[in-house]
Amino acid sequence: MLSGDRLERLLPYGLLAVFFCLSASLRPLLPVDETRYLSVAWEMYSRQSFLVPTLNFEPYFQKPPLLFWLIDGAWAAFGVSRISALLVIFAISSLVMVLTHRLAKELFPDAVGLERRVTWLLLGSAPFVIYSTLILFDLLLTACVLGAFLALIAFARDGKVRYALLAGLSIGLGVLAKGPVVLIHVAFPILLYPLWRQAHVSSARFLAGAGLALLVAGAVTLAWLGPALNSTGSDFARGLVWEQAAGRIAGSAAGAHARPFYFYALLVPLVLLPWGLSRDLWISQPWRRIRDRNDVGPDDRRMLEFLAIWCLGELLVFSAISGKQPHYLLPALPLIVMAFAYFMTKVRLFDLVATAIFMLGLFTVGQTIAWATVFTHYDLQPVANFVKNNQQSELGYSGRYQGELTFLARMNKPFEIVNPSEVKQWLRSHPSGYLVARAAHYPDDTRSVAFSQLVTSGYLIVLGDSYPADVSMR
Repeated sequence: MLSGDRLERLLPYGLLAVFFCLSASLRPLLPVDETRYLSVAWEMYSRQSFLVPTLNFEPYFQKPPLLFWLIDGAWAAFGVSRISALLVIFAISSLVMVLTHRLAKELFPDAVGLERRVTWLLLGSAPFVIYSTLILFDLLLTACVLGAFLALIAFARDGKVRYALLAGLSIGLGVLAKGPVVLIHVAFPILLYPLWRQAHVSSARFLAGAGLALLVAGAVTLAWLGPALNSTGSDFARGLVWEQAAGRIAGSAAGAHARPFYFYALLVPLVLLPWGLSRDLWISQPWRRIRDRNDVGPDDRRMLEFLAIWCLGELLVFSAISGKQPHYLLPALPLIVMAFAYFMTKVRLFDLVATAIFMLGLFTVGQTIAWATVFTHYDLQPVANFVKNNQQSELGYSGRYQGELTFLARMNKPFEIVNPSEVKQWLRSHPSGYLVARAAHYPDDTRSVAFSQLVTSGYLIVLGDSYPADVSMR
């Protein structure tokens, strides 16, 4: 029988599991990101080709393979389904909670009550609730960053080489999770070592260990990248390293999400929800407590200053990078949550648990409303079923294809990509084929429409060989 303390520790993960189940039942796979990433994983799995990610059966440069490998492993164990893929995402989200709890204990060992609260604060934070169930890369990256920092702390404690090697493995996995961006995240705890140093390992020895970790990370990366480049050639290297890494920094890459410098500053109030609105937090007067040497001890003050500088540094660095998305800063969320937990140790645990449950319930209600209203416009399964039932026919796609249908239709061949201006010609030259296209409005002449579905930006239609002149393709 589980003890009361063990039940208390497991309860957040049980609630997260319930939230996952409800979310999976209430919303479809969301295009274009979730559908695209599962399509990439499906192509790797169906072809048993695991070195190079592909999209529409062509090399896919934008993401490295770790998440796809994990999903493919789940499919090998449990069968191909969205639910099997979500088991991977649940494991990653749970791992982030575990590592955040562990890191809080390492940084603030004397803060009574902090470790019982930090997991609940993370579970109830708005960014975590939003992204914990989505098939994206950023929480996997967060787990790698937290794992690397914990290993560096262990190395700083006794200087044992195995911890430097473990840090390198975590950093290398971070590269395989989302690319070189992991180096930005881990640079801060390495460069700010004097602020969080808790043991007697000198700065010189620590930097030597960090250097060894980076060498190991490079070896882990090359263990994949070398064979991948050998099988694809220089185009893959140029697309992955230059067009994606450098292109996203400059905002020149396709899908780089170029946004103004102040984009993240505008999101800060949302990132702090709901705990930033806590009356108990502000009553505790955190800034006064930091200044009061009798209230916050010198070690805790150093750790709080370190967390603040790390968060602010990431905000400034990522603000300077042209490509921006809200989830790019998710690895900073555990740092914010730990600071909140430190100043909320006097808040009743029951109140924090209730708030976290309220946040999960609030987002569940929101998804329920969306299920009854807008989610039908995001669910591409109906048109995917048509494609799946007609895979023996020649298939084309008008415009830019982002993998919206490959997984949903379990496709075993690519779409032929057709320029919108050449749709009529393609249909005439493929009389038994079907072409999927987005249309601004439903055609007046419906003779060529084999299937149609209302989506967020008009219609997704499947055309036969009699193309109507009045359809506006894009």
